[in-house]
Amino acid sequence: MPASKPRKKKPARTASRSGNPATRRAERESAEERRVSRAAWQHSDSPFGEYRRQLDRQRMKNASYDAEPIVADLLSLDGTVDQVEDALCRMLGETLAEQDQVSDAALARSQEVLGAYSPDQLLQAVTDIAVREARRAVAVDGDPQTRDAAWQMQLAICRITPYPAAELTIAAGDQLRAMATPRPDGDTTATPQGPALWCRDAYGTRFAITAPFATDANTPTAGSPARWYLWDIDACGSDAYTVGAGYFPDADAALAAWRAAAGTRATAGAVLEPVTDPCLAARLLPGLPAFFHPGGENQEQYAEFHRCRRLAQALRSSKYFDGSATGSGPASPPAPEDREWFDQQDWDGKDQWIGEFAAWRAMHRPGARAIPEDFPIVEGADPLTENELYRELLSSWFTGEFPEFAYCCSPHRIALLHDHLTDFYDDDFAQVITGLVPDLVAWLSEQATLPADLVPQPAADTARDHLNPLDRVQE
Repeated sequence: MPASKPRKKKPARTASRSGNPATRRAERESAEERRVSRAAWQHSDSPFGEYRRQLDRQRMKNASYDAEPIVADLLSLDGTVDQVEDALCRMLGETLAEQDQVSDAALARSQEVLGAYSPDQLLQAVTDIAVREARRAVAVDGDPQTRDAAWQMQLAICRITPYPAAELTIAAGDQLRAMATPRPDGDTTATPQGPALWCRDAYGTRFAITAPFATDANTPTAGSPARWYLWDIDACGSDAYTVGAGYFPDADAALAAWRAAAGTRATAGAVLEPVTDPCLAARLLPGLPAFFHPGGENQEQYAEFHRCRRLAQALRSSKYFDGSATGSGPASPPAPEDREWFDQQDWDGKDQWIGEFAAWRAMHRPGARAIPEDFPIVEGADPLTENELYRELLSSWFTGEFPEFAYCCSPHRIALLHDHLTDFYDDDFAQVITGLVPDLVAWLSEQATLPADLVPQPAADTARDHLNPLDRVQE
């Protein structure tokens, strides 16, 4: 009996790829903003651009209100620049997480949420107030202790702010340095001090990348102390997400923390080694978010939201990002936004992946129909072929950014795939395509030669609900 082509859910019914409640919250906020925006356009003489500017001004006003106590607390700290920097990150994380809680509560009461500021807006507000206070301390106060506290705060902000915003922040720091007498020491840049190291779990989709950075914002010198920054990266979802990040006293401590977070069973054989594929590592490391940040961040992830991106920028552009033991030459990985290389790889591999999966099913599932005989028919639709069904599965399984993971299979990735399939497709087609998931797991587990105790169990892994790709999952 002929079958219909796959049918995707209507936009009103379509959920996010991950099923992430925080992402759905962001979608509701965006929809509400569009509704109010249309009303403002229809009933006001002001152009829409002016309405958006008013909305941004209100958000910045809210961000400034929350930034004031952060700056006050930073100025009162008596510690090293590292301690001030860590405190700044912690306070940003607490403030952003608290805002999410307030927004969630408002949404639960069906109230509008239009005044919530972004992580970048909060950092901008902190920076503006900090520069104002630092200028006052240098030009008016005259107290050395207050001046030093203001300078340490400025250094901390400079070292966590990603580019291009960092250019203005560093320029403000240089102006403050020129105003101060005596001129304070300290480096406003974040500089790697040695080669980056990395490793991955047995499934091939969970990565640890770590590198040493100078401590106390002192100008790096040979043999000077360093802290090791760790990026815990999960590439099971629609993108590579930095699910954990932070400083550790050494590489061994960073590895131990990553293994505990990723699961000691899946990371049993993981050993840190110099980065051997700068192209892949450059794409795994976090970049600047697009129009919206991912959504669903917890307090710890918000705390490192800016610093993990700034240090990733510093590492990608450093001479140490080349996989050598000495970092003797500059690295040349592609920029994260340079998609030409991996889009081509993605395109070249599609037919091969589909052909191999189809051949495996023909050998191991002889006579098993991928498309049921009673599959509903849609009038006017062309019959659905198994090849088209496999192509739909492939489009949901991996994205063009990471063709390297086309054959990687983990419990978390299977759970995210199932969540996407049931969210994205109408129920009749979702039932058909999810019926292929057990075969997909069996085939990929053979390809990866996974030991029996690591093979994903589709029945258990697909039972999860409300998945968040930013969750720090133990496999």
